[in-house]
Amino acid sequence: MTSRAAVIGLDGAAWHLLDPLIEAGLMPRLAALKAKGASGTMMSTVPTYTPPAWTSAATGVNPGRHGIYGFVEGHAQAEHQSLSHSGKVRSSTIWEMANAQGARAGIYNLPLTYPPQPLDGWMVSGMMTPGYGERQRGFASWGAPHQGSELEAKILEWAPGYVLDISANYEQDWRDEKLAISALDSIRQRKVVLERLLATDPPDVLFSVQEAPDRIQHVYYRYLDPSDVLYDTPEGRTIRPHVERCFAAMDEIIGLLDDWAGGVIVCSDHGFTAWEVTVHLNALLASWGYFSLRAGTRAMQSGAVRKLIPIAKRVLPRKFARGAKAKTFAAIDWSRTRAFASPIPQQGIYINLKGRDRFGIVEPSELAAMKADITERLLSASGPDGMPFVDRVWASEEVFHGQALEGAPDLLPVMRDHRFENSDEIFHTDPFSDVAHMPRGVHHPEGIVIVSGPGVKPGEHIEGHVQDVTPTLLYLAGLKVPEGLDGNVLTGAFENGHLESRPVEWTDPATSGGRDGSSPYSDEEEAMIEQSLRGLGYL
Repeated sequence: MTSRAAVIGLDGAAWHLLDPLIEAGLMPRLAALKAKGASGTMMSTVPTYTPPAWTSAATGVNPGRHGIYGFVEGHAQAEHQSLSHSGKVRSSTIWEMANAQGARAGIYNLPLTYPPQPLDGWMVSGMMTPGYGERQRGFASWGAPHQGSELEAKILEWAPGYVLDISANYEQDWRDEKLAISALDSIRQRKVVLERLLATDPPDVLFSVQEAPDRIQHVYYRYLDPSDVLYDTPEGRTIRPHVERCFAAMDEIIGLLDDWAGGVIVCSDHGFTAWEVTVHLNALLASWGYFSLRAGTRAMQSGAVRKLIPIAKRVLPRKFARGAKAKTFAAIDWSRTRAFASPIPQQGIYINLKGRDRFGIVEPSELAAMKADITERLLSASGPDGMPFVDRVWASEEVFHGQALEGAPDLLPVMRDHRFENSDEIFHTDPFSDVAHMPRGVHHPEGIVIVSGPGVKPGEHIEGHVQDVTPTLLYLAGLKVPEGLDGNVLTGAFENGHLESRPVEWTDPATSGGRDGSSPYSDEEEAMIEQSLRGLGYL
């Protein structure tokens, strides 16, 4: 028998930031869920970024099967790096799995669900949805019996000025509390809309995401971590109360969904940590003879020119800023470049492979040896403090498998405790930029998970992976789990007797509907979304 089950997604949430809020009494509903549920750490994907991670959570498979590796498709050789969107997902989704078993689905604010896909239920798209204010369009859809697009009008009636995604700029917003104030307004809108949706058209399965923790932590992280040296500073003490109000408002949403559902999963796509150093991978590769600029463009590597790059990102109009990076890639001498950095959210390295890449020069027979050499160099290299700065290097075949491998980087180095962030900028001669004086944060693979509902062992410690979210949600809803997923039901959260009386049941893999992979964005919309991604340091 189907019972209501919900995912309460908190983008970027980490226990070392949430636990102090719980202890201060600011998140009583999260505290209650943690007490009555099983909880622990949820590991993210490689790379540890929103697009692959939330897509894995909503499909139960690794990026090699769903095909989403970052916010854009393509790399420095692409004539145009197209934005990722829902039509690019190449595996079945939680709503398709639920619908196949006669259950209605509600999908709320999940990244990369634009344009909304047909379903039995409703969908309100999240990050990567175009439009602000009057420019908003196509962000919500209703299935039968409410067939049509009138859901958008309802949402704008319920929450006038509805914000599709909290816009943040990590270069500027750390200076004051304005981002936290605008985030609070958006969180309150989210609660109103969810409340109305659940009352108007309650689904059987709900998958919801709150993006606010990620945006806030990108900008203010070191003001929020009690162990950080910037925590007890005048700036930290000024900004933190505004941030705390945001988390208290999110706790009200947690309470709303916990009251509504019989079974609940609270989870994040990744955690967070302090951003200490930017690693310019192309500078490293150049020092090893793998990367080269055209002779006439090397003057761009001067310190004066490099200092202008972050300023240009802030002040250039969208139509100029979006083309600026593509033009800089024209400075690469592809005839002498054998390896190069991936776009920032992929956190990887591509080999310039003949027969695969547009300007490929590396023979396929050389690929394995080159990957081994770059891996060895990375692991033995020293950082700015003279210590190793690479924890490990994943080869793509170690972390990805499936039918959608063509977009994956060849190597994915994991920098020191994830506090070193990789960049694909090309005009740096020094491989390292120290950013430890700033309050900003970056992603860490250790996120959070709570499972609560019938048969759950209160206080039990569990470890999971984002791929486990979909099968566990289906189980909580009383539905069968499609065979062949990479993720598993988090059975460690449940009493043995419960699993014996209600064992996990299996069904045939769900089929994904025909998806339109062409871009749904106008040029203006692409520029607007790219500006938002640039503000977070992703482009």
